[in-house]
Amino acid sequence: MALALGCFAAGIVVGIVLPKTFAAERRLETPQEDAQFLADKYGLSAEQYHRLVMVFEEYHRVDLNILRSANPSELHDDIRAERLLNSRKADQRVRFVLDEKQRALYDRDESILRPGASGSAGKQENR
Repeated sequence: MALALGCFAAGIVVGIVLPKTFAAERRLETPQEDAQFLADKYGLSAEQYHRLVMVFEEYHRVDLNILRSANPSELHDDIRAERLLNSRKADQRVRFVLDEKQRALYDRDESILRPGASGSAGKQENR
C-alpha cells in the first residue's frame, strides 16, 4: 500500500512536481511550464524561475533515463522506488529554491496531498 501511494505521488511529480490540488487535472509537459506554474502560484522572482527550470529539466531527464533503462518486466517495485527517490530529490531542490515564506506555503500545500510528509524530505536540503 505504501509503495502504491509512493508511486502515485511520483506520478503527480512527473506532471508538475506539485500536489494534485495545484494540478487540478492538468498535466504540464515542459520544465518551463512547471516552473511557471510555481512562479505564478508563489510569486517567484525571475532568478527563482530560472533555477526551477533547471531543477525540472534534471528531474525529467533522470526520470526518462530511469524509464528508458527498464525492461518492461521491471516496471514494478524497483523502478517505482527509483522514480520515487527522483521525485523526492526534485522536491528537495524545489524547496531549496524557495524562500522561507514560499517554502512554508509549499509545505502546507504538499501536506494536503501527502499528510505527514510535509517538509520531511525537504528540511534535509538545508543541512
